[in-house]
Amino acid sequence: MDAEELRDALENTGLTSYQSDAYLAVLDLGVAPAVTVARNCSVPVSQIYKVLRDLEQKGFVETIERDQLHVRPRDPDVVLDELRSTGQLLQQAADDIEDRWEQPRLYDDNGGVVKHQETLLERAKEAIAESETLIEMVLSPEQFETLHSALVTAKDNGVIVRVTLYDNPETDELATHHDVETAVSELRLSYIPGPFLAVVDRGRCFFTPDASATDQHGLLVEDETLSFIFHWYFYTCNWALNDRAYVDTTSGWTYVTLEGFVRDFAVLLDGGLDVSITAIGYDNSERKLRTISGCVVDISYTDDFRTSEPPTLEQLSGSLSVLLDIGAETYAIGSWGAVYEDMEVHRIEIDDISLSVTDDHCLPTSAPPTPQA
Repeated sequence: MDAEELRDALENTGLTSYQSDAYLAVLDLGVAPAVTVARNCSVPVSQIYKVLRDLEQKGFVETIERDQLHVRPRDPDVVLDELRSTGQLLQQAADDIEDRWEQPRLYDDNGGVVKHQETLLERAKEAIAESETLIEMVLSPEQFETLHSALVTAKDNGVIVRVTLYDNPETDELATHHDVETAVSELRLSYIPGPFLAVVDRGRCFFTPDASATDQHGLLVEDETLSFIFHWYFYTCNWALNDRAYVDTTSGWTYVTLEGFVRDFAVLLDGGLDVSITAIGYDNSERKLRTISGCVVDISYTDDFRTSEPPTLEQLSGSLSVLLDIGAETYAIGSWGAVYEDMEVHRIEIDDISLSVTDDHCLPTSAPPTPQA
């Protein structure tokens, strides 16, 4: 490093150009009168005394009172520490600037692209830890480990976590290496690798085309309509096609899609069972979240030709509504994006299942809960 570069480095630690030049002169001279230091650097004689006193206060030099002021360099530990800490700070600043440049401002735009998968996973981890209702994910075992702590936090907060894991049946990775019980509400396995996808709280998505690749771009989306498209990709092309590997049976019987509830209960309802549920979702008239309980009295969906088999996803992907008897009135709940129903349902809890014995069997056993904000 030449003298000019060294001078620039010292200025990065907070020294002025005069202080940097004077300090380098002192290093070259050893012990020397202040006037001699001035003659060997760019500092005027009229200012050299103040410059040297300032350097002494910073711990760079030591002055000696003789017939005239002398100066000598101090042990360079202080200087070295300053340079190293400044170097670390500058490196951290460079890394932070790169991260900020890569990360789009999702609160301004509906989406954006990041250059590295690590950035995408970090953003997904933040969203997962802050989630409130539902997480739908398909990912590799390595990505599962990266996001595990955030998933544990989400599940502890009552969030439903649905995960499809790309697994290798020959190595039995799931059973031997991954702690799913603390992080997942329901787990399914896929033996065909594919994209990484996380849909968080219906409004935020994180996507990379290939979950197994480490250096590739990622897509961030903060838009409910686009998230709806990713949700259906997850549900039809991934979740519904794979076998269940684990389900948390301690949290009650909960559905996070109306489609899932109808597929499981349509045939049972046609067979004469009474099903009472609690639905949580967005009330379209009150324009806020609401919780309501009642007995299911009707289900309607596209091409509703009742058979002994559950309705197909194709039938449920169009119009779908469930009518509840809540005592004084009936109340219609719909799926994601519901417009004509009273509620866009986010979560369904099964309260009671029994055989129908009277004509008024759908009267609720207790009053509906007070609407929640």
